[in-house]
Amino acid sequence: MLTRYIFRSLCALLVGFLLVSNPTDMTVVLVQVIGGLFILSGVLAFIGYFNTKRQLRQVAQLAAEQGAVVDEGAPLLPMFPVVGLGSVLLGVMLLVWPAQFVSILMYVLGGLLVLIGIAQISALIRYRQVAPTSWTSYILPLAIIAAGIFVIAKPLEAASIPFTILGIAYIAYGVSEFFIGIRLYRIKKAIAKEQQRIEEQTVVEEMKAQAEEAVVVEEVEN
Repeated sequence: MLTRYIFRSLCALLVGFLLVSNPTDMTVVLVQVIGGLFILSGVLAFIGYFNTKRQLRQVAQLAAEQGAVVDEGAPLLPMFPVVGLGSVLLGVMLLVWPAQFVSILMYVLGGLLVLIGIAQISALIRYRQVAPTSWTSYILPLAIIAAGIFVIAKPLEAASIPFTILGIAYIAYGVSEFFIGIRLYRIKKAIAKEQQRIEEQTVVEEMKAQAEEAVVVEEVEN
């Protein structure tokens, strides 16, 4: 989980730095590089999604064998990587038709920023069910959404300005994705530790109950 967040963070930072360093000249090569980064980020999101689903199936199967019930509506269940799918599709289009996207790249990147911000807020809301989340955690995702909407709604004649805004927004996304990943990773680790403690306590209580029952049976027989 943490690896996925770090990798997406690095991809976003690279895209942001590319946009900020060269906002006036969106060449075909630069568009293709950005497309490749989006594909890598999206593919990793899908790998992580299916890997998490596989692990959850294994846990559910083990729990079923032990007679336990798994909550299918638990907030820790992975969400379908909508942003990852969008990243892959966008990356493929940027690689295959880079020249056609040079002029409209700012709008495409702005729209993806809106989806990214919404996905981050959705993840924070889901994990709020199991751990407290400060309102400050929503500042960067909301700023990312605002930047995407601004670029789409306010096209400027000087292309360097919106691309600079997009670059800064993607850098902000990379930073926020990193810290959100660390926070969610710590939450999952804490939940797993608490679940293990409860399971161990349950086993101890069952052993005590069996021991007490054996003592009672022995006294009755005597």
